[in-house]
Amino acid sequence: MNPFLHPSSNLSLQMVVATLLFACGLLPAHAERPPKFADYPVKVFAGKPAKPRLHNDYLRDYEIQFRGAARDDKVDAGGRYIVVKLPCGSACVAPNLLDARSGRITPLFTVSGWREVGDDFDAVVSRANSRLIVFRGARDEKSISGNHYYLIEDGGKLKHLHSMDTDGNFETTPKIE
Repeated sequence: MNPFLHPSSNLSLQMVVATLLFACGLLPAHAERPPKFADYPVKVFAGKPAKPRLHNDYLRDYEIQFRGAARDDKVDAGGRYIVVKLPCGSACVAPNLLDARSGRITPLFTVSGWREVGDDFDAVVSRANSRLIVFRGARDEKSISGNHYYLIEDGGKLKHLHSMDTDGNFETTPKIE
């Protein structure tokens, strides 16, 4: 009998291959869990939002949206930001962070590429009391179409934490918590 066809030899070979893949970093030890809003708490600004600083033509083109957000919307991200989603196509948004304290506007990348969405789909998911923000879709039409988790740092800068490919299907993806 061929020793390579023996069931116990096949199991041993599988163990060796799995060990080599793990050692080379090609097989994860466990699936990384997506970040959660509760992991990044922040105190929420409760004052009157500052007047938006519209310092270039692009921002002035959307004066109505920015002034309306400062007037009507509440802080909804990173403790001090109002997410203003500008249109950039039928299945595309261009999110901006409007700093409620200073009026400074930080344009971000576009988010697009979603195919399967539910009625409650939002391309940008955030919480006022968390520094975590999640963009759903492809960033600047270049990356995977999925959930992209970022940390909002000082000055509205973003630090990438995690991405999860959904292939544009947001009806069956895990809930963002």
